Amino acid sequence: MKLKRILTLLFIALLAVSLAACGEDEPTATPEPAVVAATDTPVPPTNTPVPPTNTPAPVAVPETPTPAANASNSFEAPSAVLKSFRTQGQLLITTTFPDGTIAVQDMSLEGAYAVADNAYGSDESFLLTITGDDSTETVTIYKIGDWVSAKSDGEWITVGRDNAGLFTAMSDLFTGFVDQFVLQREGAENLGDETVGGQPATHYRIDDISIFERMAQMAPDSQEVVEAVAMDVWVAKEGNYILQYSIQAEVSNVTETDASGAETTANQSVNWTYAISDVNSDIPITLPADAPAPGVIAIPGFAEGEFPLPEGGKLAANLIGMPEIASELSQKELVAFYTDAFAALGWSFTGDFGFYEVKKGDTAFTMFIDVAENGKGRAQIFPGQ
Repeated sequence: MKLKRILTLLFIALLAVSLAACGEDEPTATPEPAVVAATDTPVPPTNTPVPPTNTPAPVAVPETPTPAANASNSFEAPSAVLKSFRTQGQLLITTTFPDGTIAVQDMSLEGAYAVADNAYGSDESFLLTITGDDSTETVTIYKIGDWVSAKSDGEWITVGRDNAGLFTAMSDLFTGFVDQFVLQREGAENLGDETVGGQPATHYRIDDISIFERMAQMAPDSQEVVEAVAMDVWVAKEGNYILQYSIQAEVSNVTETDASGAETTANQSVNWTYAISDVNSDIPITLPADAPAPGVIAIPGFAEGEFPLPEGGKLAANLIGMPEIASELSQKELVAFYTDAFAALGWSFTGDFGFYEVKKGDTAFTMFIDVAENGKGRAQIFPGQ
């Protein structure tokens, strides 16, 4: 179960960027970003992981309002009934291999939500920490006003909020499936009223394996076997939203790669928790001091105005916040332009089939040159190698 990297995710998003126009309930206009290049401080590669593959994250789509209760959705969205709240979640997967060795992957979430006077009705923040494969990585996401700013490994990316589904899908792992718990109240055991985080709540318990299979997006013909599952859910008495949940599951016959790189089957224990706290309290959500101004376009190793552009070329941010160069040249002519331009500036420019590594010293980025919809050459820049 390997943690995937954001460059792959971003490239897939570019190939399927038409998905970003599917939202029906969000504002359609994204503000034009200010075109400001970065300083010559090297920017490290971006290595933002996604959750483990055996509990896949939802497909990244444009941000859309969470629906209120309906016939198949028996709970209210917290954002529909609360002015503010904080969230905490954890997805802990422990894999036991046939030889007795154990691997642990841990994804934790800290978040905040506050109603705000903007087109989206709220500001939000998320901090995701992913530990696994002998490494720990963090992803910070701020959804403020018309923009989403995401930081990983010291590098910031800013994108218009109406196209930000790519950057919020990881947090949806904790919030996107909560209504799978009890599609109808009759399907759960009522354990009575309790107080959770100072809020009166009703405690439900479910042991329906099929609900966990839907939450984990397990295919009907999957070879994996859910041996046991226990789900506890606390529903707020005022507001009818899920205040807290706790899931423990045991899964066998999971295909994994062991330490030697060989494919094998293993057993997994899943501990999946989520809780809402500080309901309707004063929660300020602001960008940290090191975050760039929303819409700034940064290219590693180039100060403002230094990045070479062909005659008539324009630098802007694409729908996922990455630098993109529109040109009047053909694809072949654009490759030739950058071959010469980078050589003159002391940068190497190597690659083929549209993908090129651009490097000078310890600073590097990837450039993808293809053909835009108008038939002209287009260059897209991905920080990191």
